[in-house]
Amino acid sequence: MNLSPIVPLLPTPEVLPLIEEWAREYSFELKITRPRSTKLGDFRPPRPGQIAKLTLNGNLGPYQFLTTLTHELAHLIAWERYGRSAMPHGKEWKTIFSAMLTELERYCDWPVAYSTALKKHAKSPKSAVGGDPLLQQTILKLDGMDDQLLLQELAPGDAFVFKNRAFTFSEKRRTRALVVEHGTKRQFTIPLVARIERLD
Repeated sequence: MNLSPIVPLLPTPEVLPLIEEWAREYSFELKITRPRSTKLGDFRPPRPGQIAKLTLNGNLGPYQFLTTLTHELAHLIAWERYGRSAMPHGKEWKTIFSAMLTELERYCDWPVAYSTALKKHAKSPKSAVGGDPLLQQTILKLDGMDDQLLLQELAPGDAFVFKNRAFTFSEKRRTRALVVEHGTKRQFTIPLVARIERLD
């Protein structure tokens, strides 16, 4: 697959050969999608007669794009090696993703903050970037988006707006938050990486 079209989306073109090396053995479709508020990227295993599909949001900053692409490529490699016997964020994926993060950190002369965050995340990869506040905050700062408020930054009892609906943060879980919608009192779970507005 020709990956050169993604160069403008990366922090530096110098990292493209590494990405191409990771992807060289595999057939897949890489699609840049409209922004999704509940996920940054996605991996879909191949259906019969088709190839695997990776999707990434089109509004990601360069460092967020690179980190998310690495995450999704780790899913692709885990699928190709282990198939359905491997859990989506199980030990096989974690081992692969950890090795990729280590390789990524060493491949380029990254800003110290990003390099440090990658090395820390590689020791215990999370199922979502939002599960590692240091990495997420570092990425947002490098991408010039650190003024955006993420759900993970709130505390239980805080009120916020998401998709033009008002909620109260109820309970933090592993990668999502249990929230209560104002008015209906219905409970939902929302990813901790969701971008929200605080409601005073």
